[in-house]
Amino acid sequence: MIFDIPTKPKIYNQARNALRAKIKELGFYQMQKSVWVYPYECEDEILLVAEIYQVQKHIEIITAEKILHENIVRKAFKL
Repeated sequence: MIFDIPTKPKIYNQARNALRAKIKELGFYQMQKSVWVYPYECEDEILLVAEIYQVQKHIEIITAEKILHENIVRKAFKL
């Protein structure tokens, strides 16, 4: 998942904080700034937060078959 939510209006700060809280709750791994990975299905949870704050256009969910540095992600999730 990648996201780039603007800082204004104020509701966007609330959206960013809610999204960060959700990805921390789920246990995402941060690969780069605003780039998070998670090896399990979670689209519904992320989209629910996005819909509540109307920030869907600032979030992209990507399903990848291969990650170049997959070993780092596997280690992060003890897979």
